[in-house]
Amino acid sequence: MIHSFLCKNFYSFKEESVLDFTVNNKAPKNNGYCESFFGNRVSKVETVVGANASGKTNLLKVLPFLKWLIVDSFNIQPDASILVQPFLFGGSKNKPTELSVVFEMSGKIYSYSFLVDKDRILREELKLTYFKQENRSTKKLFLRLWDNKNNAYSFKSAFKLPKEFKKYLRTNASVLAVAARFNHLESQEIINYWKNVETNVVEAGWVGDRLLPNSLMQLYETFDFFSSNMDLKEQAEKILQRFDLGLESFEIEKKKQDKGFSFEVKTFHLFDGEKQQLSMHYESSGTKQLMILLKNILAALKNGSIAVIDEFECNLHPEMVLALYDLFVQKETNPNNAQLLMSTHSHMILNKLDKYQIILVEKNENGFSETWRLDDVSGLRADDNYYAKYISGAYGAFPKI
Repeated sequence: MIHSFLCKNFYSFKEESVLDFTVNNKAPKNNGYCESFFGNRVSKVETVVGANASGKTNLLKVLPFLKWLIVDSFNIQPDASILVQPFLFGGSKNKPTELSVVFEMSGKIYSYSFLVDKDRILREELKLTYFKQENRSTKKLFLRLWDNKNNAYSFKSAFKLPKEFKKYLRTNASVLAVAARFNHLESQEIINYWKNVETNVVEAGWVGDRLLPNSLMQLYETFDFFSSNMDLKEQAEKILQRFDLGLESFEIEKKKQDKGFSFEVKTFHLFDGEKQQLSMHYESSGTKQLMILLKNILAALKNGSIAVIDEFECNLHPEMVLALYDLFVQKETNPNNAQLLMSTHSHMILNKLDKYQIILVEKNENGFSETWRLDDVSGLRADDNYYAKYISGAYGAFPKI
């Protein structure tokens, strides 16, 4: 469960920006929230809204980038650059990026922070919060700092890492990514948690963007996923039937080739009471997009993880967006308290959200992005129509055309 995350000098966010899932006791008592192990309440859904080019996608990139840094950074070459992007205008482009996240897993709350540039991880710290004799305590598990003078790291650890660990510690790989190679149990547990972060965001933006060369890969990954997860495939079929697309079921045939695999996908529709076969090629963009979304959504719901979805409404009717949102709110479909972080221009959804679940993003007059949660807006009334007020421009983060 994600409690909060922070970024500074990250893409269009020049100054420190925080996205907080935790709420106070004033937040409504409804299924949109769950209680953490430590008793505080956390939102299951946060929705990011703002004008085009305001920085919504860049804000969503924080968690996928942290996932890569924590889980996969050891997979790149030892001398490879880190794919981090600072704010590119002015002096900020020569400064490091700051990132941190607070997350909960297995009854523990971790705080993980990084200071990083393209050449190396300059600072990395992991803290653990726990209860001891009914008192809340925080323990520093490790801290590594880059020392320019000695051209080496100083490293302090209470993490019980193997002796040979430091020999393999690299400037472009996280401590956990390295430690997991030595079968360090707690590192592996944390990495397994982050592996389950589901997203459609990559370094270049939303992977469904037709301008990106890898946009078609989403469909192939979706077919591969459902061919290996038949229980979730059946759930996807039931949801597709609910949305009245005329689609009854789909079949995936995975074929081995010289270079990888290919997929033949057939969909079946009811016509005159009988199933009729249709190639996936002829299905609508909305049907294809819905299947891709269901891959991320159903996997997150199953694992109790988080789905980070950009352009949530793309090719979908607004009512479908509301129905997919409901999957995270209802206890029956979300027994493991999975979370959803999404951006959208389908602003009707604001009618279903509380002020603690609406994140506004705007690019200011200086050209960098700023973000705030709606409950930070002064003069907000409990009975406000958030949708009507937002589209009137009362809250900001609305296009000035």
